[in-house]
Amino acid sequence: MRIIKNTLFLILIFIIPSCYAQKEIKEYYYQIGKKKEVSVYKYVDKNNPKNIEYWKVTTDPKTNTILTESYTTDFRLYNIFEEQLNTKGAEVIRYADFEQSDDGQNIRVNGIIVDKNVYKWVDHNKYKYSINYKSPRYGNGQMIKARTKNKYENIEVYGTKYATVKFMDEYEIKYLENGQNYDFYQFTYYAKGIGMVKYQRYHPDGTTIELELKDILTEKEFYTISKKNSK
Repeated sequence: MRIIKNTLFLILIFIIPSCYAQKEIKEYYYQIGKKKEVSVYKYVDKNNPKNIEYWKVTTDPKTNTILTESYTTDFRLYNIFEEQLNTKGAEVIRYADFEQSDDGQNIRVNGIIVDKNVYKWVDHNKYKYSINYKSPRYGNGQMIKARTKNKYENIEVYGTKYATVKFMDEYEIKYLENGQNYDFYQFTYYAKGIGMVKYQRYHPDGTTIELELKDILTEKEFYTISKKNSK
């Protein structure tokens, strides 16, 4: 009887920390509330304040999905990324890029999802998501993003202190028709109850982009400033 009790005790020792780790890291990702909500994250490049991105994040508890629509400084939609949350983490279910034609029109390029793993609640190993697509300008291509948990870190962004979990993200973009590859990497920081607050992206030519969360706007505020600046 004592052997059984000791065995059960050892099992609990391993199960409890694992469950806690799963809950803990999940709290750093974008949160889904009890009703559908839209928030617009304004990111500013620390190395070039004129470089601004707006990520319109829509969370829906009915479908357990997160839709992110990304806009450039001049409010041009350039990417759609939709994820679904499950017991293991966040998986991409829809992806599209938008290329700008010579006459300024947005051309939608729908991606075909190959690998789905965006953000795992429990995994210290490398995981990835990958997208195949056909670009009008560059032909058939593939984008692969591999992610590895790095560490927990306290950072400060625009005067606000955040407790974050930090990831190492490795990107590979393949142009299949001409055999060219483009690789870069970044460190991505997620804060509890908020989602991504910063990334540091390093390109092979030596340039660095450091997007930092400056503000979180309402959908109405975003619409107002986009209309004002598009005139």
